[in-house]
Amino acid sequence: MQSGYSKLLQMAESWRSDTAAALFYVDLCQLRSVNRLASPEAGDRLVADVARCLRAWAGRDGLSARLWSDEFVAIKPLDHAQQAAEEAHGLRAQLTALSYSGSYGSGSLAVSIGVVPLRKPYEWATALAQAEAACEQAKHRGLNQIHFHTGAQAITTPQNGADSVAEFRRLLEAGSLALHPQPILDIRSTQPRVAKAEFLLRIDRGGNWTPPPRGMVESLELHGLSTELDGFSSNHLLGWVDDQRAVLDRLDSVSFNLSASSFMDGMFMGKLFDEVRLARVPRNKLCIEITETAAIKHLNVAAEVILDFKMIGCRFSLDDFGAGLCSFGYLHALPVDEVKIDGQFIRELATSSVSEKIVRAIYQVARATGKTTVAEFVDDPRKLSILQEIGFDYGQGWLFSPTVAPERFIEMVMTERRARPAAVTLN
Repeated sequence: MQSGYSKLLQMAESWRSDTAAALFYVDLCQLRSVNRLASPEAGDRLVADVARCLRAWAGRDGLSARLWSDEFVAIKPLDHAQQAAEEAHGLRAQLTALSYSGSYGSGSLAVSIGVVPLRKPYEWATALAQAEAACEQAKHRGLNQIHFHTGAQAITTPQNGADSVAEFRRLLEAGSLALHPQPILDIRSTQPRVAKAEFLLRIDRGGNWTPPPRGMVESLELHGLSTELDGFSSNHLLGWVDDQRAVLDRLDSVSFNLSASSFMDGMFMGKLFDEVRLARVPRNKLCIEITETAAIKHLNVAAEVILDFKMIGCRFSLDDFGAGLCSFGYLHALPVDEVKIDGQFIRELATSSVSEKIVRAIYQVARATGKTTVAEFVDDPRKLSILQEIGFDYGQGWLFSPTVAPERFIEMVMTERRARPAAVTLN
């Protein structure tokens, strides 16, 4: 059976216009809520109403098609390109006038619209990708928003996202992925010492280990494949821990990052729980880093998952704290062990009194709720001095060390090298 996308491309290839034209990508917001508050039948009727509305609006010289369950595309000839904004607002008015009713009452349709002016020769796959991306931008801005794509915008298309997924899988199959530790130092004394490490994804590029290309991790998240990366990361670190018990004995803990989607995936977390338990990692030596946004979005479930893992000796770190909602009340509700201050506040710590006050406030609340504190992006002795004066437990950043090869990290730990920030060589 031909997909909506393939059918639309076929229709578009045979479409011609002697005037200007624009492509309109329409997403029906909260269609699932319509099905629940009214009925699936009411949702189906609403979708049929949208299809009829778009056909009439596009006119005899335009075309319209349904791509997926709640996404539509329409192409409409215009007298001039500037008319696209007027047409988009008119289309929004017509669509939001559509309503539904059910046992819980009635409601109106909400939409998001992305618009792309069309230029000859038509590159339909590119235009559709640009329109979809513009629609995504509209969705991020709220309900009933319209976003116009311009040629100056750099938009990652779904195909590029698929390419990134394919590249990740190729690298994984070739054994070209690894986790490299970035040392985290205990800064509670005048001579900071290597006490922790955050293990970060690195890619082998002809013998040089580099961070993943921009967009790769985001593409995995977009396609719901974050568990592939997180499964690799957890297995890799558990294997390292098993091989390096002597190193682990000298550290407070080692950590890896877990995506929001993996953290809320019951099957993935159940598998990870079993793997950690079977690995018999020494208590409190393994730390899982989750973002503030991921934890707060599903607060009750997140708390349950954290408590389950703490029973088998895992620690949890709340990463990028302050970048999201930053409600201090959540710190009391979440049983995490550690708070990592978002780097945006540390970057300006030595030059901004506002940043310093925010950092002090977060530290005080973290301390009041029994959490240890880590400052990221420490790259200046002045920042270190302020953090030590405030009372921070740990610091992470290029002032101490960048990400290093695992062998180099083992050497740093086993020789008990005392890192003096002013004398650190970034290698």
